[in-house]
Amino acid sequence: MRILLVDDDELLAQRLAEFLASQHYVVDVVFDGEAGWSYAQATTYDLIVLDINLPKLNGVQLCQKLRQARYSSPILLLTAQGDSSDKVVGLDAGADDYLVKPCTLTELSARIRALLRRPSTLVSPLLQAGDLSINPNTCEVTYQDQLLVLSPKEYSLLELFLRHPQRIFSSTVILEHLWNFDDTPGEETVRTHIKRLRRKLKAAGANTIIDTVYGMGYRLQAPPPPAAPSPPARETAATGLPPTAANPRETTIPELDLPGPDPKDEARQAAIALWEKFKPPILNRLISLDQAVAALRSGELSEALRQTAAGDAHKLSGSLGMFGFPEGSRLSQAIGRWLRPPTVSSENAGQLEALVAALRQELQKLPQSPAETPPLPAAAPTDPDQPPEPDPPPRRPPDLSIKVLAVDDDVTILETLQMLLPRWGIEPITLSNPLQLWEVLASEVPDLLILDVDMPDINGIDLCHLIRNDDLWNGLPILFLTAHREPQIILKLYSAGADDYVAKPFAEPELMTRIFNRIERNRLLQTWRKPSP
Repeated sequence: MRILLVDDDELLAQRLAEFLASQHYVVDVVFDGEAGWSYAQATTYDLIVLDINLPKLNGVQLCQKLRQARYSSPILLLTAQGDSSDKVVGLDAGADDYLVKPCTLTELSARIRALLRRPSTLVSPLLQAGDLSINPNTCEVTYQDQLLVLSPKEYSLLELFLRHPQRIFSSTVILEHLWNFDDTPGEETVRTHIKRLRRKLKAAGANTIIDTVYGMGYRLQAPPPPAAPSPPARETAATGLPPTAANPRETTIPELDLPGPDPKDEARQAAIALWEKFKPPILNRLISLDQAVAALRSGELSEALRQTAAGDAHKLSGSLGMFGFPEGSRLSQAIGRWLRPPTVSSENAGQLEALVAALRQELQKLPQSPAETPPLPAAAPTDPDQPPEPDPPPRRPPDLSIKVLAVDDDVTILETLQMLLPRWGIEPITLSNPLQLWEVLASEVPDLLILDVDMPDINGIDLCHLIRNDDLWNGLPILFLTAHREPQIILKLYSAGADDYVAKPFAEPELMTRIFNRIERNRLLQTWRKPSP
């Protein structure tokens, strides 16, 4: 469980952080209200602990701002002001609880556990999955009443799965939940902890508690279906023969191990067919790059042509990787950098021309199997601790209708989403003109909005700002799909109110996982907000 602690008393904050870390919480610490707001926008916390007397933005103001932005996680106020009026102000601002300093660490820990239990429907404080049980009060894990000794990260990982038994967690999301910003390792660390946790569970007799969902991540194993009842003994007693012998028609035909089509060849053919469909409009984008090179050599590159060429390079960098040209995506990114001021100049025309020529040559090759090629069924690897492999899309429940509106001026991206989303049970709505967004929102009422950053007339970040300030649509989940990877751009996305972002070129399982997680979270929040009958 991840906690944000906002307190300007550095010594106290350090002591609280150390104590909470000893209770297996992941803690981020900041010392003013504005930093607390930025951190809360950058990631999802299970709970926020706020001091009231904070510099720049006090705790009550920060609490109000978070609630106005539809932030739903529990908020605990910490302050030395114990008057009833102060408590009323804090609770009216949206806080879930109020603790007066000085307080004991055990009381703070108890308040935090109580707040973290509130969204759950569990009557018991224990988290259970079959014979496996976690007691968050004592941080003890047992399987069939046998005590398991886990490391702090192994405990936190298992607690995360038991608190969200139906959710699939990618390695990236696990890192966001269990490591703070100052100590975030690579995804290999997640696989290592999963492997160690599985080994300890297996040693205790729990062999398959954690499932690998290939291409998406990990989740708690669903309970096994009930065994089919055995046929009554009297049906076989009449003949004294097993069922298949009693009825000659009920024979078992052995499965023949016949060689089937090679999945790699099928994926490659699908990639080539997809490339042939989108090849003409993509190659047309090279025209503006050639024109920019020629104008740059003659010293007559206009600002309008530079912007057009830079925009086409940006679009190519976001789409070529999905069509099986990762090197083409890298070359397009390099071309886009050369076309930015002050890099663009006649002295650099040679380097830019070489990059465009290399890009054109790269696109004469056959594509590799792209990330968005429909995944083919494959046998699961023998080692469940190997990195997840692509898996066929899961079937969506027939009663779960999902609409996703994608706004992007890159038509190839929109057409790709139109082909991709229906395979996952999602109805795609695409829009290339961002100025028509409000009209389409009103007519279609989507469950999630996908935005690009760079678009004509109005960019995606400004659109996100407008949506978050709109009383009707400010709760709509927003996911950015962009070729931008610069930290300052990503920070702007979250500051504008984005829920998540995926970088182009994107992998289909990652995009689908993030879409489903956001929609599921939003629907759960709507359920929790409904008044009890």
